[in-house]
Parts: sequence; structure tokens; C-alpha cells
Amino acid sequence: MPIYEFLCKDCRSIFEQLCFSSRDVETVRCPRCGSKKVSKLLSTFSSRSSGGFGGFGSGFGSSCTGSRFS
Repeated sequence: MPIYEFLCKDCRSIFEQLCFSSRDVETVRCPRCGSKKVSKLLSTFSSRSSGGFGGFGSGFGSSCTGSRFS
């Protein structure tokens, strides 16, 4: 189940919301001020693999933010 990050356009609060469907995304309200004026943010994600990665062993996540070893 996806957890999305949102930005409230009124109070500038950033918050997360669990959304089961696209209809849930359309009905999100800011938990701080109750505004419906929110926008979904692009978030990084992390994944875990059971195989090795470049000789570093298993368990290293990947994300869109770049490599830790560059």
C-alpha cells in the first residue's frame, strides 16, 4: 500500500498519507490546517535485494538520490 508525501499549499506543512486508491489521493486534507489545497510530492524510495551488489554484500538499498559510493 503506497504512502505518499504531500505539501499543503496553505500552511506549507509536509505530511505523509496512506492511500489505498487514486480516489483516496483526491480527498487528502492537511492534518495540520484541514486544507484541501495539497500537492503530491515526488519521493525517493528504497529497495532491498537478497543478492550481492558490486562486491559490497547484500542489504544495500537503492534510491533516486544517488550512490553512497561515488
